[in-house]
Amino acid sequence: MACTTPEPPTPTPSDHPLRGTDFSQLPKIEAYNYEFKDADGNPADALEILRNTGLNLIRLKVWNNPTGDGSLEELVPYVQRLKTLGFQTMLTFHYSNTWADPGAQSIPTQWENLSMNELADSVRTFTQHVVATLQPEYVQIGNEINHGFMHPFGVRNGNGNFQTLLAAGIEGAKAADSSVTTILHYAGYDNAMNFYATVDSLDYDWIGLSYYPKWHGTSLSTLSETCFSLADSFQRPVSIVETSYAFTLGWNDWTNNHIGGTSDLHPDYPATPEGQANLMADLRAITDSLGTGLVYWGGELVAYKGPEATDGSPYENQALFNFQGMALPALKTLGQEP
Repeated sequence: MACTTPEPPTPTPSDHPLRGTDFSQLPKIEAYNYEFKDADGNPADALEILRNTGLNLIRLKVWNNPTGDGSLEELVPYVQRLKTLGFQTMLTFHYSNTWADPGAQSIPTQWENLSMNELADSVRTFTQHVVATLQPEYVQIGNEINHGFMHPFGVRNGNGNFQTLLAAGIEGAKAADSSVTTILHYAGYDNAMNFYATVDSLDYDWIGLSYYPKWHGTSLSTLSETCFSLADSFQRPVSIVETSYAFTLGWNDWTNNHIGGTSDLHPDYPATPEGQANLMADLRAITDSLGTGLVYWGGELVAYKGPEATDGSPYENQALFNFQGMALPALKTLGQEP
C-alpha cells in the first residue's frame, strides 16, 4: 500500500504572541529563600512579578527522573501554581536524565538497553502521560535537537530512527491532548532550512529556534530572514523559544559565567541593563511580526546560593533580575503588549 505524506499544517499565528521565560529552576531557588523584588525594589513572589509585568507563558524542562529537577513530582505542584496565576505553560522534553542540547543528548539510563521499537513505545507513553498530567498548551519534542536526541538511537544520520522517535513523541502528545501545540526545536539559524526539510513529513505544529549571539552569530537580519524563509517554506509558525543576554560582565558568586568577556557579546548591545533590554526589543520585533512570540531562558537564574558559591549560577548576569534581586528593564520589554 502506498504511503502518503501528510500535508503540513497551515500557519496559525496567535493573536496574543507568547511573552515568556523559561523559569524551570524556581522551586530550587525558592528553597534557598532568595528574595525577588519588582522594578521598584518591593519584595514579591517571582511569578507574580512576571505576571504583573505582562508575561503570559512559563517554559519548563522535563527530565526522565522520578524525583527532583524536571520530574513530575516537582512539576505537578509547580504547574498548578502557574495555572492558578493564569500562565500558559510550555514543556520542553529533554528525553534524558539531565540537560540536553546540541553537544549532549544522552539517553536516560532506564531506556538505554531497549530496542528501537521499545524505545519509540516508551517515548510515546512517557510523553502522553506527562502531557495528560500537566495539560500544557505547548510541547517541545526534544531540546535543541540539531544532531538528534537520545543518542545513539536517535542520532540524526539519515537512517530514519530520528524521525521515528520524533513521531512517537508527537503522537504521544497529541494522544493526550489533540489541541496541544507541538514544537521541534533547533539551535541557531545556520543550516536550519536543511534541518526542517528532514522533518517536514512529520505532523508537528510549530518551528522553534534558539538564538544566542555568543553561539549563533550576530546577524539579526539573517536570523529574521531565516525565520521568514522557514515559515514560507514549511508553512508553520516560527518562534524563538530560547534566548538570553548579559546585563553586566560582573559577577555575584564564585561560579564561572557563560558570558564573561566582551568577546562573548553582540557588538551592538553592551552588557548593561539597557543593552539587554534593547536586544530583547529587537528580537520581539522579529517574533511579533511573525505573530508568535519570544521566550527568554534562565530568567530566574540569580546567584541564589550566595556570593561565595562555586556551584551557584553561571547565568547570574543573564537573569531578568539584577544582583540585588530587582526586576530588570528587559523583563518589561518581554512583557509589554506588541
